[in-house]
Amino acid sequence: MPLVILTGYPCSGLSYRANQLAALLEKAQDEIFATTEAGSPGSLKFRYKIHVVPSHDNSSYPRTVYDHARTEKEARGVAYARAKRVLTKDSIVLLDGMNYIKGWRYQLWCESKAAGTSCCVVHIGTPVDQCIANNKARLDRDAAQQNEASPSDQAKSQNQEKDQSISSEQAYAPELLDNLIFRYEEPSTHSRWDKPLFTVPWEDAEPPVADIFHALTGVVLPSAEAPTVTPISNLAESLASSTLSDAASTTTTARTFTRGSSLRPRISPHQATTQAATTDSGALYAMEKRTTAIVNAIRAFTQSNPSAEVALAQSENPHGIAIDVPESSIPVLIPSHIATTGTTDELAGAGGVLAAPKMQRMRRQWITLNRRYISHGHGEKQGGLAPEQIGDAFVRFLNSTIGGEDGLEA
Repeated sequence: MPLVILTGYPCSGLSYRANQLAALLEKAQDEIFATTEAGSPGSLKFRYKIHVVPSHDNSSYPRTVYDHARTEKEARGVAYARAKRVLTKDSIVLLDGMNYIKGWRYQLWCESKAAGTSCCVVHIGTPVDQCIANNKARLDRDAAQQNEASPSDQAKSQNQEKDQSISSEQAYAPELLDNLIFRYEEPSTHSRWDKPLFTVPWEDAEPPVADIFHALTGVVLPSAEAPTVTPISNLAESLASSTLSDAASTTTTARTFTRGSSLRPRISPHQATTQAATTDSGALYAMEKRTTAIVNAIRAFTQSNPSAEVALAQSENPHGIAIDVPESSIPVLIPSHIATTGTTDELAGAGGVLAAPKMQRMRRQWITLNRRYISHGHGEKQGGLAPEQIGDAFVRFLNSTIGGEDGLEA
């Protein structure tokens, strides 16, 4: 379920590091299951499946897709679909590739957030000169294969030392390589979608797998040692209110944790990454039906009691005229000072308090407000109205509007 986004310059050894990290994560799980009991603190509930999702393949999407924006977009779409397909609750997905666009990394971060899982970025920090040398070694290899002349043992040794990636990796055209390096957008701890961030220099034999595994799962490896107290660690402890400090997320040294501690951020999907709740298809019909029944009941009352003065005299409510309506547990209330200060004594007359055009206008206004609320995908749990609550809500709106109160209650 956790997502690991690898990023770095082209020919920086991304594929090599992706496969190396996958093997180290498998080894870390073996260590945990061998040294901890099931159900004990610090143990895994299940074993994660490790998936390495490549961004390219030599047949369908070679390195030349970066020559044109359209083909590059198609290749990213394929990589996105592959990663999303295997992003399940029992898997760790390593997305191999440059992932050099920060907007693309943000999209992947949103996908992991929508899935309710953790995400981290592993930056392969290979210098530019080394990447150019690695690409040149690949070009020399391709030239030697075309000439049907195998390189000498010494040249093979130099290629293996220069290029840590798989020997079958394709080379880039020199102009394309320079262009991609120029366009690369480095990850930063100032961007929330790039945290936690782990940088792996070219000289490091292995990535900090203990830190990465802890950031993804919240479980500390049994072989992790207690951290040494340093000024940086003291600073991190003083910033305990922060969910994840920069010092804890961008180290390349062998940083370790005490058992039981956790720096894994809590995943809280927000509205941008949460699928809108399904709205009842009959919600609008229920509003129309129930509000129409209430307006018809008010009209029937005004026909039997046309005079406001007579209606006040017959009313049992000391505060004004109370009209019992269907679909609502509360009556429609016209305060005494509103009923007697109108332009006419007739409740439903022209300019009357309960004139039919006025009632229909307020009904349409209330439905329009709630229709907009429904169209934005808000469900009952987000504050929407259940069918049995429609009548009371509409009557409260009428009482608030007729009574002249400031706040409208819907």
